Amino acid sequence: MRRKILTGVAFLILAGLAWASNEPWKEKPYQQWDKADLAVILGNSPWAKKVVVDVNWKPDAASGGQSEMPESDQAPGLHEHMATSKGGMPDTSPPDASMSSTGSIGAAAAPPKASFYIRWYSSRVMREALEREAVLNGRISEAEGAKLLAEPVNNYEIIVFGQDMTPFQNLSEQQLQSASSLEGKQSKQKVAPASVRMNKSPNGRTNSIVFSFPRNTGSGSDVASAQEKNLEFVCKVKGLDLRNTFDTRKMADYKGPDF
Repeated sequence: MRRKILTGVAFLILAGLAWASNEPWKEKPYQQWDKADLAVILGNSPWAKKVVVDVNWKPDAASGGQSEMPESDQAPGLHEHMATSKGGMPDTSPPDASMSSTGSIGAAAAPPKASFYIRWYSSRVMREALEREAVLNGRISEAEGAKLLAEPVNNYEIIVFGQDMTPFQNLSEQQLQSASSLEGKQSKQKVAPASVRMNKSPNGRTNSIVFSFPRNTGSGSDVASAQEKNLEFVCKVKGLDLRNTFDTRKMADYKGPDF
């Protein structure tokens, strides 16, 4: 019996360690994150999700829809994001090879799919991950990164990017404001973006979009209040109904809630 209890305790400890290792934002400070940690945070964490949708539009050849693509993230890094928000140069890095809009091989009748990444860009964890990624890749120094992280973020910011951004190419920032929202699933409080910024590649095409939402509703209540469990981001345009629900109960690091 004693052996069984000890075995059970050991299993729980190992399971707890494995679980913790999948949440680096709780396990260690961002200065110690490695590339594996960053892959989790930027690719599949409470602040970042990959959303796969049916392609209900004609992929634009100029967007690189089905061509071979380098394996890289096309969303702006922290330094590009801060520079663009102040009128600087937009990000020019290439897209992720996993986000092409192609159908399944051998299943011609199946509709093609497209992938988009939706990230809660204003969160402390996301900003720290982008800063750490830039430092590890030699794009900025740790001192420059610390300075960027010290910049205030007044609104909730959500970024959307994907390999095939065709549905957004002919839209204005004002149209995207009208087509997007952030809603508390419990409170039913919904807010529209205070602003939308479309980041452009050198050829003038949109490669990512930043939606900036007010932190408070019209009545003055915090959109991400302590009572709110889920916040749904929606952007519905012709041919694309893009949405993701963020679980606010999981959006916390060792410092506390993080939006």
